[in-house]
Amino acid sequence: MDTYLAFVTPVLTVLWSLICLRIYTMISVENPGQRRLIAISGAVGAALIYVLASHVVAIIEAPLASDAPPADESRVRVQARP
Repeated sequence: MDTYLAFVTPVLTVLWSLICLRIYTMISVENPGQRRLIAISGAVGAALIYVLASHVVAIIEAPLASDAPPADESRVRVQARP
């Protein structure tokens, strides 16, 4: 699993950019406002995808707290209910 996690974030960002580029090229040159809107929203979307995907990958790669042994096992006490 660790082999491909490094590629998830850039690949998702590039795929989103290619989709937005395709939509951008489908819009007529006679609609500059619409083309600008698609370009700006595509760039903002790509940035959000990059940030969110990098955080999700970091969460996936982080070890669980239950996997770590207690720091000092001699201080752990278990009490039964009275």
